[in-house]
Amino acid sequence: MMNTLALRIVVLPFMVLALTFHEYAHAFVAHRLGDPTAKYSGRLTLNPLAHIDWLGLMALLLVGFGWARPVPVDPSRFRNPPVHMAIVAAAGPVSNLLLAILGVILYRISVPIAPWAIPAIDTFVWLNVLLAVFNMIPLPPLDGWRVLQGFNPSLYWNFELEHKLQYVLLGLILLSILLPAFDILGAIIFPISKAIYGTLMAMVGLL
Repeated sequence: MMNTLALRIVVLPFMVLALTFHEYAHAFVAHRLGDPTAKYSGRLTLNPLAHIDWLGLMALLLVGFGWARPVPVDPSRFRNPPVHMAIVAAAGPVSNLLLAILGVILYRISVPIAPWAIPAIDTFVWLNVLLAVFNMIPLPPLDGWRVLQGFNPSLYWNFELEHKLQYVLLGLILLSILLPAFDILGAIIFPISKAIYGTLMAMVGLL
């Protein structure tokens, strides 16, 4: 979680970029798999305005946690809904990891010629890793839940369980905001994110 308003304002452009690519990836893969819903809804675009949820953006600034507009997907358009929904879901976090890798490459280029850009690039890498890890938590409505359903299709049809688990995620988010000392989400997300971030930044010396 981002704890100060100043920090949230600084990282806002990076978060908007990361969320835009994340949602575009969902739309692009869904379209490639046969569902044109996102295209017809104007979401098959890299225009941030198509993906921004203004309430989610305000929440990001006020409490350090925000969201984008979910991309509409019609599973009935897919030949294998559980598996194809899992692929569409995974596309979001994968896009953020690809952006993080791009950031690492830019970091390496900037070291000798534009060291002033390194803090911004470092922030960009970290946010994309963090976003990818958070979204892979296997709780609805996060992408990790859809990926889990792809491996266990019986979960795809268990709407009652999915509905209940949404409240588990909401509770964990509220707990992290209201009682930071009991931030269970952070205890899960940050160690994994740090490991991935460290691995990616180690690539700087290999480029």
